[in-house]
This record gives sequence, C-alpha cells and structure tokens, in this order.
Amino acid sequence: MRILYNYNCPRCWRVVLGSVLALGIVSLVMLATTALTPRYSAYLLRSLEGPIPQDDPELLHFLINQVLEPPSTDPYNLLGKNNIALQGVDDSEVFYKMQIQKIFAEKTDGWFLEAGALDGETMSNTIWLEKERGWTGLLVEADPHDYEALKEKQRKAWSANCCLAPNPYPSKMTFTDHSHYAGPMAVSLGFKMRAMHALSNYVEKIDLGNSWFRRVQCIPLPSILSALKVSHLDLFSLDVEGAEMDILATLDFNKIEVDVLFLEWKRIPVIEEQYKVIKELETKGMVKYLVFKEDLIFFRKGSSYHKRMEQDLKPVSQMYVVEEVKKYRKKFNIS
Repeated sequence: MRILYNYNCPRCWRVVLGSVLALGIVSLVMLATTALTPRYSAYLLRSLEGPIPQDDPELLHFLINQVLEPPSTDPYNLLGKNNIALQGVDDSEVFYKMQIQKIFAEKTDGWFLEAGALDGETMSNTIWLEKERGWTGLLVEADPHDYEALKEKQRKAWSANCCLAPNPYPSKMTFTDHSHYAGPMAVSLGFKMRAMHALSNYVEKIDLGNSWFRRVQCIPLPSILSALKVSHLDLFSLDVEGAEMDILATLDFNKIEVDVLFLEWKRIPVIEEQYKVIKELETKGMVKYLVFKEDLIFFRKGSSYHKRMEQDLKPVSQMYVVEEVKKYRKKFNIS
C-alpha cells in the first residue's frame, strides 16, 4: 500500500514538526536525567548489600599487601635485662612463663598468634618460643605507638597494626588510651603502662574520663588467617582487655585448629564469669587445663597437649598454682 504525503499541506507540516519537537523534548529530558543522576562507586553499591565477607578476595589481597608485615631478617634488638618493666614482674607473667616452658618444652617450629602484643618484648608470651624453640607466627597490636616499638624489636614473626575485630566484618572502632600519670610508677612500669589500652566498647565508663581516643582498623581473625593461609595454631595468646570472647565468636573452631589457648578474662564476678567462659569454650571443643586468677589455659580436645594433660600435664587447683608461682619466683630470683 502506498502512502501519499501532501507536502504543500500546512496541517501536515504542523503534525510533523510537532512530532519532531516532542521527540526532541523527550530526548533532552532523558539526557538531563542521566546527567544529573550521580554515578556511585562499585564499592558503595557492594557495601549497600551488607558488610564485606571475611573471605572476600580483594580484602585478603589488601591484608597480605598492606596490613601484614613479614618476619624480620635482621638481628634482634631487644632490651633484655635493661627492660625497666622487669623491675616488677606480675604473678601473671610468672605463671605464663612457667606454663609455656612446661607445655611446649619439646615443641619446635610451632606457630603462635599473640593478640595484644604490646612492644613485642614486655610481657610477651611468645618471645621465648621464638628465640629458644624456633617458632614463628603473628603479633597483633592495635596501638600505633606500641606497634612502632614492636617493629624495632625485629621479631621473627608476622605482625599487624590492627585490632582483631569483635564482629565478623572489618570496621573502624574507637580505641582508648588510658591516661599515663607522671611519677615513679610510670618509670618502673615502662611499656606495662600501656598494657591496659582497649576498645572503648569494652572499657568501664568510669575509666573513660581521663583517656585519649583514636580510631583503629579492626579486621576479623578468620580474614587474617586466610590471608596468611594458616589453619592451625599451636598457641593462641589472647589478651585484649575485654573483647576476647567476642573475637573468639568470629572464629570457626572446626576450620581453624587452636591447640592451646591462653585467655585473660577480668569480668566480675570472677568465678561466675570464668565458669561461663569455660562452658562456652567447651562447645567449641576446648578443654580447661588451668585457671590462675584472671588467666585461663585451654587445650583443644584430642590434641597432643590434651592427651598429655591426661598423663603428665595434670590439672591442679588454683592454690597449688599460687604456691608453684612463689617457688618459681624464689628459684629464679624474680622480684
């Protein structure tokens, strides 16, 4: 069928021009709408779906390249006997030193994780294992000042200046630096003065009044271990002033084997709180070995250490441990 147009018809031209004008207006509106609509980053759009997964490949790549620092190959730079913190050694330090040398007496080339590593020397639960038994592992310290001191020690282990996240996703959190008062105690305690720093969510309100605050990066422990391709810890030493159980809650104990766990737990009432911790960790396959004041030691059920516990590493009463600590102090002349 053939359609004829009358090009001399004014009405026809008006219809054609009107149609063209309408199409032009619609096109301009669409272009303007597109131009005025903001373009959002892929990161934002992904974040709107929820927290970044613990095993996100980009996150793991970031951790191994930007957060985790490899073991030092330089000679140690330790204070040793010149460390002023040794002028007063806590019972807790003596207790852990005794148990480390007892539990791991024959274990060489092990792998540790120490969270709350401070300066990498003062109150360290892992330095003996590293120096005397050839272990390596990971040292985690959230405080940037302490971490700089840690790096200067030239430890033969990985290290990270971050906090272990109490949530199953990365986030920035507020970190509390308690006030340091000038005077004799500040001198004699050395880096111990900084050992009480913690995430502010886990600090009593009464202690926040005279504190400094900073934002720190927190990373889930499973992400860090995945980045390092580690699935077995001979020793996990966890002392982060209150966030310990929330950190452990992010860990799948069926995927990550923790043979020995050192845990500090200070909540009051002490006996009731420690009982809750013991029962909770039993559900994760951990067995209580010793309790000394606010310090607890657990073995993974079925591990070589648990089997030894049933033979020569017999659990003992807390009063017995107190007496053993006293004897150890006297034997090695520890003040």
